[in-house]
Amino acid sequence: MLCTTCRQIFSGSFSQRTSAHHFCLQNLEKAALDECYICQVLWRTVSDQPPRLSEKPENPKSKPISQYCFSRKSVSGSEILELEFVVDRNGVENGGSCVAFCLQSMNDADSIDVNMFSSAHTWESSVQNASKWLSDCMDNHDRCRMSPLSGYTPTRLIQIGSPSADKICLLLHPSEQGYALRYATLSHCWGASQTSDFSALTSASREVLEDGVSISDLDPVFQDAIFTARSLGLHYLWMDSLCIFQDSIADWHKEAPLMSHVYGGAVVNIAASVAEKNEASCFPERDISLIQPCVIEPSWDNCENGAYNIYYTRFWDDTFESLPLMERAWVTQELLLAPRVLHLTGSQLFWECYELNACEAYPGGLPPNLPEPWMMRDTLWTILHSSRRGPESRVMTAVPEIRDAMRESWANIVEVYTACQLTYQSDKLMALSGFSRVMERALHDKYCAGLWRSTLITDLFWLGPCDRQELCPRPSPYRAPSWSWASLNDPVSLPSAYNEQWEDLEPLVDIISCEVQTATHDPFGAVTGGLLRIAGPLTTIKLRQKTDGGWLVFFDGAWWKDGGRPFISIDCAPTTNQLHCLPLYLDTHQSPSWNVACILLEPAETKRGQFRRVGALIAFSGALGMDVWTNFEHQKKEDWFAYESVSENGRYELSIL
Repeated sequence: MLCTTCRQIFSGSFSQRTSAHHFCLQNLEKAALDECYICQVLWRTVSDQPPRLSEKPENPKSKPISQYCFSRKSVSGSEILELEFVVDRNGVENGGSCVAFCLQSMNDADSIDVNMFSSAHTWESSVQNASKWLSDCMDNHDRCRMSPLSGYTPTRLIQIGSPSADKICLLLHPSEQGYALRYATLSHCWGASQTSDFSALTSASREVLEDGVSISDLDPVFQDAIFTARSLGLHYLWMDSLCIFQDSIADWHKEAPLMSHVYGGAVVNIAASVAEKNEASCFPERDISLIQPCVIEPSWDNCENGAYNIYYTRFWDDTFESLPLMERAWVTQELLLAPRVLHLTGSQLFWECYELNACEAYPGGLPPNLPEPWMMRDTLWTILHSSRRGPESRVMTAVPEIRDAMRESWANIVEVYTACQLTYQSDKLMALSGFSRVMERALHDKYCAGLWRSTLITDLFWLGPCDRQELCPRPSPYRAPSWSWASLNDPVSLPSAYNEQWEDLEPLVDIISCEVQTATHDPFGAVTGGLLRIAGPLTTIKLRQKTDGGWLVFFDGAWWKDGGRPFISIDCAPTTNQLHCLPLYLDTHQSPSWNVACILLEPAETKRGQFRRVGALIAFSGALGMDVWTNFEHQKKEDWFAYESVSENGRYELSIL
């Protein structure tokens, strides 16, 4: 439904000029409270509190707090109207937050099936209806049916039985059944339970779980997962907390490398996305009206009318950004590896597979002009299926466009993953090892502690947070060499992976060798050490932090002037301001003002010529004064300048720990 103010948008004369909307914050809040579809979204933009009946008198402003304009767009051959709002609680005269909606003609809305969930007034009926997504996927989606791991059986499974069974039991040797078992996996936020004695598999709970426990004795998240899996027609469930011995490091090291098979071999992954702990329910009370499509019938007097579906273009992103499960780093690979994911979000069910992204509001598929979910499923399908060794996969990944899309996807995954939380930072690389293993087979490349050997020069240029005022010491305990993004606890970005013109990136260094030591024989697991030997141009640089968090740079015998000052990202607090600058590559796309990407190094205090990375720098090559953009031979170097050796052509050899 729409409020009176919003209904006026769709009457009278249609215009693409900017027009006023609400003039009063109280009116916007009241409209949101009365469930106006548009105003509910606008209210969430200006307030983190739910709307409530205000006792304050209305105080209209002379300038609107929200305004809107229309534009026409063509998406997938169909014309849609975009309705964009600017909203600010203090008035929009100086700008504000942009909120976009789309109007899709119901004549073009082939993907909108308003009947599939029309009777879903309870969570039980919603989950029953969700089985239609699964059956349609398994019967009609060619890509989804080509799962290379279908038929895999994990080491252990939970037998949940039929809907009438009141007990579940642990199967210690499910492979002995003699045939492949169809099972679901569970992604959830879990910890020590306060309400159940059966929240984890241990040597003490093994016998009881094997004999069978009542479902009512389990935590709510487990009960909801069992109900969901049964409703989907599945009789077995895998969850890390009940299928890996939680008091055995040996079992954990044995099972962790198998995660790509466990999640990849499941029929579906059930994501308890809304539950922040085991004791929380995945099915809280909800307003069923919020999942009904908002259909309007304009009465414009100067253009064609008809029925339109109006939708908020960021509703998928906004839903998932606030969910507790999406903050858990381990879940990143679980959602990537599963061929299908059913999200229990608390507001509605969401479905993801290789051919369909859907939800209860749009059960036939998302409407056009919505941003893609955080992982491009078509590229993910290519990665997973290219991971099968063989001539066909090598031909596929040899195509530059496919290979570049894979690398961009990897960068996207790393950025999402590093923004999530880990209980134990020592798990930094292990928690992504399942997908890293798949990625290595797909790329036919060598994995180097989160980076890739064939693109190591550009991969070394990653950026940590650029807006922090205070610098912390290097994180402890050790989890990766300083040249890897995994050495930090912070979100990172990999800018070179998004470069559309790889031929515009001109390497300035040579990789001599790259060695990584791991805690076990698993090359994708925990790292205990690493040494990168590299040769290239090198010079000294000195930094001084300003009060505003920026940096003063001393280079080539003088402090850098504002006009040519570089962009600097510092990983952790350097132990000294006497640093070295190592250019990695040139981005010649913006010639003649070419950018040079560098990393900043501090002495490792082990032996001369060994360093640790402390940051990154990017600047115009001209500002760096690089001779033919290949060396620093004319720059003044300070007396702390160090290296292992230098070649006849002036390239310095050094090691980075």
